[in-house]
Amino acid sequence: MEKGEFEVRRSWYVMFRIYKTLIAQSLEENMTYRTTTVLTIIFGIAFYAISIVAGGVYFSFAKTIYGWQFIDYLNLITTANLISYMYQLFFVVSHEELTETILQGNLDYSLLRPINSYWFHAFYRLDFPSTITVLLTVLVESMILWSRQPTIQQLILYILSVLLGVLFVFDINQIFVTATFWFDGLTSLTGIPEDIMNASARPSKIYPSLVRMIFLWFVPSLAVTNLPVEIIQRNYSWGSFLWVVAIDLLLLRLSYIEWQHGLRHYVSAD
Repeated sequence: MEKGEFEVRRSWYVMFRIYKTLIAQSLEENMTYRTTTVLTIIFGIAFYAISIVAGGVYFSFAKTIYGWQFIDYLNLITTANLISYMYQLFFVVSHEELTETILQGNLDYSLLRPINSYWFHAFYRLDFPSTITVLLTVLVESMILWSRQPTIQQLILYILSVLLGVLFVFDINQIFVTATFWFDGLTSLTGIPEDIMNASARPSKIYPSLVRMIFLWFVPSLAVTNLPVEIIQRNYSWGSFLWVVAIDLLLLRLSYIEWQHGLRHYVSAD
């Protein structure tokens, strides 16, 4: 085995061991704040239920809206919530911690370790309460997919598109959080990505053409939420799928470059 290959394997092994420790710490913290954990689960389920009720009201006046049936709307909000809950499970606490860590100048610990600081802070904590909401939406989505009887190819593409959605939400939040290296007052703006994704949990056809163009192609939040549903509807194009892949990878690369430049502006508290 060449030395370079050995170093790569050793680096991944170190990261794996560190990640196991971080998971254990996350679980311990969530068990300490049990009331907060329970409230997080309750509110997550409540907001999802409200979306379902709202959809029921919309479709009580018409069987189809812009060619969408209620089952398509249910698929959309369930998928959008699944993407959101998966982001929360794996990344939201890490991003909240990272913002404070940058502002307080406490990055030294990770920068001195033989690890990739970008990924260390990306996976710094898990939000275990979100596991319940993820499992709930997976259960509901499984029943929806069962009723639609997708092909194996559709199912694989659906799963991939959901994962691409999670990556997209991670990318835009990472970009906003990393901007804290330069701008102290951005903490109040970190909720913008969440607002964009909430507004995108709607059929793209309901928006004016200009808004639709912006959020399908330039900031493709609508593409991210609508693509999985369109795959199940057999109404998707490979162009839109590959565009989401390209945007995700581009934003991921930009966030990594931003991180590297941000470290040059980092000022330690010590």
